[in-house]
Amino acid sequence: MTATLTDISRPDAIEDPSNLWFVHPLSWRLLPPALKLGIHPNTVSFAGMGCGALAGLCYYNWREPIFILAGFAFMVAWHVLDGLDGKLARASGKASPLGRLIDGLCDYMAFILVLIPLALSFDNWPYTIALAFVSGGMHAMQSIWYEAERDAWKRRAQGIFYTEPRPPLPAIAAPYTWFEKKVAGARPIDSALAADPTLLPAYLKGSAPVVRQLSILSANNRTIAIALACLAGDPRYYWYWEIGALTLIALFMAQRLRARETAIASAARIMPNPA
Repeated sequence: MTATLTDISRPDAIEDPSNLWFVHPLSWRLLPPALKLGIHPNTVSFAGMGCGALAGLCYYNWREPIFILAGFAFMVAWHVLDGLDGKLARASGKASPLGRLIDGLCDYMAFILVLIPLALSFDNWPYTIALAFVSGGMHAMQSIWYEAERDAWKRRAQGIFYTEPRPPLPAIAAPYTWFEKKVAGARPIDSALAADPTLLPAYLKGSAPVVRQLSILSANNRTIAIALACLAGDPRYYWYWEIGALTLIALFMAQRLRARETAIASAARIMPNPA
């Protein structure tokens, strides 16, 4: 297994460019030694969360540019490890619903361990803590929707036009599971593709650019936004961006994606059946 392998769970057509060109190539390079050492994927997930904690310690001192750069570097390391754990789970045959949950929780914890120290770095920290929690709630909903749209595109690319039930998760994941079901259910485009699979190439080609543009909601771009807000002199800019701008962008992109799907579904209804 080498770094030149591709990951079918992350098709290039919809992948975040920073993942495609930087993060995942580094993750692939770490996969062979991780397999050789017998490292468990969950260990990698927890190590990534540890990088988030180190980033938080650095960002607490965000008024010094050197600490901003160090915090950003630790978050990049977390992204690389976050890319590695899934690859390692699949390559080692250790993928499981529990591992998926641990991976997701560690991802959220990495951001929490960055943003809480940032909030506490202000004299009026009760306000910034509240702002961070509101931002975190928006982050969770935006991220679940983003991943749900990517998963839906990938299953359709595989010729699956219905939602497959997820394996049961522990009760602690109930809110996550509930919201995921709300945003990831089957839509009219699934019925259209099931009725006429010949429309699939047009759907994939027409929707891929829009799904790829959703990467503005990815963790990678949030990491960049945190560093830029600190360099601009006020980490609160990041929370305002996440609560306001990213929410509006997500709503706009959802409308745009639905319009693209509706156009393709309408084509299925008006195209004559072949004799």
